[in-house]
Amino acid sequence: MNVKMWVPILLGAIIIAVGIILLVEYGFSFMNNPTAFSFSTGTVDYLGMGLNVVGLALILVGGVFKK
Repeated sequence: MNVKMWVPILLGAIIIAVGIILLVEYGFSFMNNPTAFSFSTGTVDYLGMGLNVVGLALILVGGVFKK
């Protein structure tokens, strides 16, 4: 097993999963009062997108180490 390849890929997958959970949680927060819906980006939104970018970068780095 190529540890140099799989460790960044698996860490990236976990980070992307956390980012997606944050984005879904942020979306569900608008459902508390749907009549006052006004989409605006917030800190949680930026954090979720940033985590997804970092996770994707880790997956790509793991792909570079493929034999």
